[in-house]
Amino acid sequence: MRRVGLVRRAGRVGGGKAGCYTFTPILIYHGVVMPLNIKNAAVERLAAELARMTGESKTEAIRRALDERRRRLKGPSAGERRARVVRFLDKQVWPTLPKGERGRRLTREEEDEILGFGPGGV
Repeated sequence: MRRVGLVRRAGRVGGGKAGCYTFTPILIYHGVVMPLNIKNAAVERLAAELARMTGESKTEAIRRALDERRRRLKGPSAGERRARVVRFLDKQVWPTLPKGERGRRLTREEEDEILGFGPGGV
């Protein structure tokens, strides 16, 4: 049990004096286990099959499957995406550049040419 904060109740205390309020603590209980009752024969068969294949209990097989799906749906973090892009650049892009070009800043004219700008605009 952990106290997280206080909730201010709207009612007044102490004979209706202005500025007197009742404070009720908010409590959060951790570690409460709620049972899951599966009433679908196909889901039960899949859980049993997965548990047999992995050597885990049905509960652990379901927990891992749900955790893996949650991670897939959330997608990679920004740090993982950045690391993936840097790996791609290091292996696929940078080796194709001539030695003197890597790290060199483009001139304004080179940037304009790449973007398709000319003397009359785009």
